[in-house]
Amino acid sequence: MPTLIALDASLSMLRPVPGRNEHTYLSLATKGIQHLLDNLSVAGKLEHLALLSYTTTAELRVDFTRDYDQIRQAVKKIEPVDKSCLLSMLKASVSIMATWGNQNILQLVVFTDCGLGFGSTSIPGFLEAYAENETEPEFAWLRSLANYNLNFICLGLHGDHYFTRGLAVYQQFLDKVSLKGQLFMTKPAKPVEGGEGNPNPPSSHKSELGRTVVFELIERLCEASFKSTEVTLKCGRYFRMEAPVLLWPPAAPYDQPSPVFGRDSILRHIDQKIEMCGFLALSDIGSPATLSRHWVLPKVEREKSGSRRSGGMAPKPPRLNMDTSNPNYELEKLETDIRDFYAKDSKDTEESGDDADVTIVHKHSSASQAEQQKDSLCVLLHGALKMENMAALVLVGEKWYGFIYAFTDGKKKSNLMLNILPPGTNVIPWVGDLELLGFPEELAPGDTASFPVRADRRSYSQSSVVWIRQASLQSDVQKVLRHAKKMPDKTQHFYKELNRIRRAALALGFVELLEALAMLLEKECAHLSLNGASTECTLQLQHASTELRKTSNRDIKSTIMPLQKVGASDAGSSGSTSGYMY
Repeated sequence: MPTLIALDASLSMLRPVPGRNEHTYLSLATKGIQHLLDNLSVAGKLEHLALLSYTTTAELRVDFTRDYDQIRQAVKKIEPVDKSCLLSMLKASVSIMATWGNQNILQLVVFTDCGLGFGSTSIPGFLEAYAENETEPEFAWLRSLANYNLNFICLGLHGDHYFTRGLAVYQQFLDKVSLKGQLFMTKPAKPVEGGEGNPNPPSSHKSELGRTVVFELIERLCEASFKSTEVTLKCGRYFRMEAPVLLWPPAAPYDQPSPVFGRDSILRHIDQKIEMCGFLALSDIGSPATLSRHWVLPKVEREKSGSRRSGGMAPKPPRLNMDTSNPNYELEKLETDIRDFYAKDSKDTEESGDDADVTIVHKHSSASQAEQQKDSLCVLLHGALKMENMAALVLVGEKWYGFIYAFTDGKKKSNLMLNILPPGTNVIPWVGDLELLGFPEELAPGDTASFPVRADRRSYSQSSVVWIRQASLQSDVQKVLRHAKKMPDKTQHFYKELNRIRRAALALGFVELLEALAMLLEKECAHLSLNGASTECTLQLQHASTELRKTSNRDIKSTIMPLQKVGASDAGSSGSTSGYMY
């Protein structure tokens, strides 16, 4: 979920906040960006962020990166310049985020005091021009902007008419242009007692806008747009193969069109429990069309402060029920044996005297590794899928599937990835109906598996002929002529290249090329015969030029074969010399 942070760097951001002379609007925006980076470092540390400052023009301060410290340093160096222009920032954000495509969830977070701008570049002036010319090409960039999630952190006081008017115009802009956006603003201050009937009510020492209030706005933003989706991942019927996981970026609802014409579409959400149906080889799944991709991260329960004071000991795993009547007895017995095999006996390491103190220090230092020692279904699943090069087919809703696999990025870091497919059971054509998949062991004796469906010839795996430029066509023709001069040694290569050009010309409807190629072969035959070329070479060239002109060879599936040589033994009892068979 790439996020672009935009900071308003107009001169109005230098105003001191009423009641808080130690802060300006720009300093509060800077603190808000720092707090947003702190939250994303915990929730979305794998995401890419960029920083943009805007006035009458927009300037990209930091391109998309995962190094949040780089953004922290850059935001401190932004200095206000002149007036604000929201439209220039939005146009620049469309061009900056165009590289991410439309499949990703794109976030735009704007820190501003809701300035409207001046003149023709102001928001009211834009709305007047847009009302009558919505379909004009100059407003085409708004279609790309409609795919973004716009979040405005509005810094201002409700007692300021400049701010409240800006809020109304910003909301009007989102509604008229049909953009997905939300305004995060402070709550109006409570009226001061005794102010009624007094023309000059006493002002509060502290205003409604401060650092704590800005932090609350960021928390509301993260809760609305940057909160991971928490689901339960279940593998099989064993109760211990079930764990809570986090999906990042959060799974967005899918607007599924209604199968009945004229009815409203259905808004679908993934289930709170994702169940694994089976495992497939990654080569069988291939690269199907997906709705979204999400990291699958284990949910880590933070330890309470009381447990840390108690000595920092890692909690022991719960004892398993070893009753033979338990239906999971065999699985739990196997798990107990594995634990006993890999666990270290602490009694062997504890000794009396001075060494006992060393043992206690070792226990305290291992408290920080308690999370790493906990059982994790994600770690088990990731290792198995990566080792076997397979993917887990999961059910995310009613007749709605996805698959989990181990994904390795460019930095050689491997994580679990969930690809959510479109709703339906026949969404991967070469796999077939996902509800009808079974196990290879279920085949009857003598039957062969018909999965996956293999194509006889894949069009994308064949070497294609491209004649966009004139040099490409000349190169292919010259290659045929080079092989013609080296016959009979290169006879097979000559006909292979000749058929390749002929099929490409027929596929493109370039029939004139066949006649031109036949004329070239005739000229080459006459030239080689004058230079004393072999008889077989001239015969093959005459044969190729004749075959190119035949209408029967205009079929793209036909192939021109070489002229076959007939020996004396095959010619019959006439005793004639060896010749060629047409």
